[in-house]
Amino acid sequence: MADVRGTGPGGGTGQPAPGGWPRKIEAALRRDLFVLHAQRIVDVESGETLRHELFLRLAEAGGLVPAGDFVVAAEQQGSIRDIDRWVLARAVELAAQGHPVALNLSVRSADDELVEATAGLIERVGADPSKLVMELAEPQLLAGLESGTSFVRRAHQLGCRIALDGYVSGGRASALLKSLPIEFVKLGPPFVSGLSADGRRRRKTRNAAAKALESGQRVIAQGVEDLITLQLLEELGIDEAQGYALGRPEPLDAAFRTPG
Repeated sequence: MADVRGTGPGGGTGQPAPGGWPRKIEAALRRDLFVLHAQRIVDVESGETLRHELFLRLAEAGGLVPAGDFVVAAEQQGSIRDIDRWVLARAVELAAQGHPVALNLSVRSADDELVEATAGLIERVGADPSKLVMELAEPQLLAGLESGTSFVRRAHQLGCRIALDGYVSGGRASALLKSLPIEFVKLGPPFVSGLSADGRRRRKTRNAAAKALESGQRVIAQGVEDLITLQLLEELGIDEAQGYALGRPEPLDAAFRTPG
């Protein structure tokens, strides 16, 4: 599920739509009212754009509603599977056009059936599966360990790459990194917010990055909101960065516009 955190521009009230979210989501799927924005992820050392993360929005008369406003309802009603397949299909199309992308999936969707669907989409459009990074939230992966780990292994065998989102250093998360073919670890606000003013947080972030690197993962700092924080990342062992300091999520035609 893209943008489960509800970050990025696009408005949204956080309140259920008239008639409730289930009806609103069903109508959006039927009428193709979902849209995607993309935010770049860069290499900390070189500044090169490595890929874009996709963020889901629901278009309505008042503007664009971020996924964070309706994802819980989608999880509860089961429509999250249909939404994730919608996002996946468009991610594969972008990969086929040569654009590396990351998409955030719900563990409720991440099963063998989704792997088979992914394989079919990739074959049909001729996409390079290595251009697809599938992000799974650590808490969800730990809660749905059996199906989630099966998905991670099969998606990796297909050639896709896996990112662990919402990483918490130590405990069961460390075991996941050692036992599963996970290529990326994402450090969010608990690590990144306030880095420039908090020495203890910098030590915590450096230690978390070191543990992930020891297990063979590249480390991504998300929610990098200012240039001071961006300048600290390399010395903390962070490989990649994402956040408003590097650009906000933007419509796909703007994100992937060819310079000229």
